[in-house]
Amino acid sequence: AVGGIIAAYFSGMLLDYITNRQMFMLCAIFPLTLIIVALISPEEKFTGDLASIRSGMTEKLRELFAAMMQPQILKPVAFVFMLNATPATGSTWFYFYTNTLGFSSNFLGTINVVGAVCSLGGVLLFGNFLANTPFRPILIWSTIISTVIGLTQLILVFRWNVQYGIPDEFFCLGESAVLSVLGWINTMPILVLASRLCPQGMEATMYALIMSVNNLGGVLGAQFGALITWQLAITDDNLDNFWILVLICNLSTVLPLVFIGWIPADGKDYGAEMGKSPEEGNTEHKE
Repeated sequence: AVGGIIAAYFSGMLLDYITNRQMFMLCAIFPLTLIIVALISPEEKFTGDLASIRSGMTEKLRELFAAMMQPQILKPVAFVFMLNATPATGSTWFYFYTNTLGFSSNFLGTINVVGAVCSLGGVLLFGNFLANTPFRPILIWSTIISTVIGLTQLILVFRWNVQYGIPDEFFCLGESAVLSVLGWINTMPILVLASRLCPQGMEATMYALIMSVNNLGGVLGAQFGALITWQLAITDDNLDNFWILVLICNLSTVLPLVFIGWIPADGKDYGAEMGKSPEEGNTEHKE
């Protein structure tokens, strides 16, 4: 989170001092520093039987697939996928901010900083006050509230805020702050749920798979948003139908809530339950 705040701050400020090409070069160089970190990181050489591990890979994949197909895992993962696969406005807001509202790169960086700081606040808020709350109420109310507040973006698109004397900058900063907090309150239950769905013995692999499905939903959501943008003939210099895109993307967010029953009603560790033997389960029932 701290790294995101720093990156958001300097991304806007640096454009006032360096060219676009230099900024692209800087963004390309920084990831290369991971090579240095990888070379100096301590790592023990593998000394086991690699052939036996490879021979058992097929069986491990079968076990992973069988675990994924269990209803107590498949249904929550499908819900998470649908929640992230709803259309997103994507970079269209950038053109609205720069071409319509005339925001500078420095102020765009300020919006990102506010969003990053409030995202950290959302994580802290969840950890201190909502960590023991069942998943369903959090997902339901955070999604509904985010949708309602997201619809207020139409006020900015139609420029109604100017009629009431609300500056564009103030409106965007406030909206970014609130939506960032709600976004992470909505995301944290998914991360916790993913960890609790992992069966014993394949925790890391299953968690990575669930997060991959989650990310795939986000990618598809961006593509759906891009398709709608194309269908509405929205370009960097034609934002006449931008309000329709904003309306569709916000209203579609609540559609996955139809399947909220697929999310466990409690905080039970379903992955651990799957990993138990029948004898262990019977012992618990006797107790």
